[in-house]
Amino acid sequence: MLTKHPIPLNNIEEINEQLKVLLDKEYALDKSAIVGVTDRQGIITYVNDLFCELSQFSREELIGKRHNIINSGYHPKEFFKEMWKTIGQGHIWTGEIKNKRKDGSYYWVHATIVPFLNENGIPYQYISIRTDITKEKLLKEEVIKSNEKYRLIAENSVNLISLIDVDGNLDYVSPSFEKILQFNLSKLEKSNLFELIHPNDIKSFKRDLESFIAKKKTIDCECRLLTKQGDYIEVEVVISKIEKSQYGSTKELILVVMRDISTKKAIEKKIHHLAYHDSLTDFPNRRSFMNQLRNVLLDRNNSKYNMSILFIDLDNFKNINDQLGHDIGDSILKKAADTIRNTIRPTDVAARMGGDEFIVMLKNVKNNEETSEIINRIMTNFRAGFSVDGEEQVVTCSIGVANYPEHGQSAEELIKNAANALTLVKTGTKNDYLFFNKTIEYQSIERRLLESAFRIALKEKQFYLEYQPKINLKSDQIIGMEALVRWNHPDLGTIPPGKFISLAEETGLIIPLGEWILYEGCRQAKEWQDKGLDNLVISINVSVRQLEDPEFAKKLTQILEETKLAPEFLEIELTESVFADIQNTISILQEIRAIGVQVSVDDFGTGYSSLSYIKHLPIDTLKIDASFVRDIHVNEESRAIVRAIIHIANSIGLKVIAEGIELQDQATELSIEGCRFGQGYYYSRPLKIEAFEQFMQKRLVTI
Repeated sequence: MLTKHPIPLNNIEEINEQLKVLLDKEYALDKSAIVGVTDRQGIITYVNDLFCELSQFSREELIGKRHNIINSGYHPKEFFKEMWKTIGQGHIWTGEIKNKRKDGSYYWVHATIVPFLNENGIPYQYISIRTDITKEKLLKEEVIKSNEKYRLIAENSVNLISLIDVDGNLDYVSPSFEKILQFNLSKLEKSNLFELIHPNDIKSFKRDLESFIAKKKTIDCECRLLTKQGDYIEVEVVISKIEKSQYGSTKELILVVMRDISTKKAIEKKIHHLAYHDSLTDFPNRRSFMNQLRNVLLDRNNSKYNMSILFIDLDNFKNINDQLGHDIGDSILKKAADTIRNTIRPTDVAARMGGDEFIVMLKNVKNNEETSEIINRIMTNFRAGFSVDGEEQVVTCSIGVANYPEHGQSAEELIKNAANALTLVKTGTKNDYLFFNKTIEYQSIERRLLESAFRIALKEKQFYLEYQPKINLKSDQIIGMEALVRWNHPDLGTIPPGKFISLAEETGLIIPLGEWILYEGCRQAKEWQDKGLDNLVISINVSVRQLEDPEFAKKLTQILEETKLAPEFLEIELTESVFADIQNTISILQEIRAIGVQVSVDDFGTGYSSLSYIKHLPIDTLKIDASFVRDIHVNEESRAIVRAIIHIANSIGLKVIAEGIELQDQATELSIEGCRFGQGYYYSRPLKIEAFEQFMQKRLVTI
């Protein structure tokens, strides 16, 4: 791994709460819907328990097969051809499908198939959410046989069932209309369905109805329906044909069945809000802020005003958490967010970056004087103190400022430079602010000397690798190793990675260093294989900067060819910062996995927003961060987080490994929670080549 960043306990609470919310949603979906995932070729890659229960096939019998394993033969080829055409073009398909169980019996499902697209707009997998409607279909058949049976069904159905003519006039409404919408049935049957539909939805509904009348094909759509109280509920609508003989009328009627999906929509809205907002302060989170900032920058060319980015950090906040507790700390963070929100202008945007860090986008400022006026108001309001549980708490803040376009053209550059200015304030008196200037980056003589020495070190090959074993927690056998870079300077001695890795990232020197690490690690792994120490997977850390190189996949392939290491014995480790650019990340990870190389996410759990994306990333392994392992044997919060991570990983078919194991109790607790693999000083510190070979000789090697 390249860097390790322990996180404050208040972030653990946020993560724990976030995990609980998401796990509740996952549990609810898993228990209420039939879920299946296929790749772009139609091969089944995941099914949940309800899928297996309804189809009578085991998960093993379904994974790797196509859906024709449950094909009933009821639908014509054109039906599936049209379905694949729709989802292949990136559109959601909704419809009813008749399937066949393993024992030969049939069942019906209402299916919604959602394509997931890459950055080129091409689907790379499809997720289907199905509902068992077999009973409803059987009941519908009974409706056809008997009008009395039809009315009996309608009276006991939670769906809103109606018969309308081509102009929307209601001929029949089920009793559920009165239960759900609170309207009198006799009055409704003399009214028009169009009058109940939201004005903004009526145009599209009429268009769907006209399409049904013209083609006589069942139509699925959504709209909002008026209640007697004057509000609207979200409904899913199925418009279908019904024969005259089925209802004993001489005029042509249309069957419209509506299902209340307001709860489902509310959950979807809540999940979307959670993905883009901080749960404690309800501020936009980093991802949301970055999206907004990038969009604003696209429109700045024609603006006569400047824009300022304020990076705000609460001074000595760790002491508050340590001395007063995290509940007080959380209350202060909320008060801080309120202070920022109430001080800036309505057009400005504030967000929480994480921990005690906030960021503000002042969209239109004339000059530095106007920016300074707003900053001074913020700092003055902070110094006034916050009342928390009846006690006055005085909290100051430090602020770094970067202006567009003077201090950066991109969102990343502006935030980086504002953060650099903030760092200088924090190392000084704090409780102050500073505008970025070009000399800030070069004020440290040590940094300049270190960068120069780094370039020389690359040429003179002063870097070397050590290898830390990865262990099967149950069998105690080696399953692989992580390659860790070390710098042996001829004059300064060993320079810790924490000092030079960040420098390499900032200067771009991580690119040549990373290529050397990949080559040397693969070469050494192959050498060990040739000595008979095979079946070991070598893990190598790769930075986001390396992934941004458009030639990365090509270089990776070339290294594997030159070292003759089979790709399945290489795993690259990425930190959670990959989530900053999710679309581009998915694309490059797909290229890497296409080569045959495995992908692991390092330090997992330290970035709370990652759970929103982890299902969409083409990865193989999650590495639990050492901060959760450190006290797992004594801290229930850490244990709960680890348990949740393992559960999520298992539910989507990912492996889990824990890092930073230093005690037997930690290893035991991890094993109890279902973690199979781990690494840490309890087993071995990182070892040089000769010491690692001796270590391996003492143990049995397993796949």
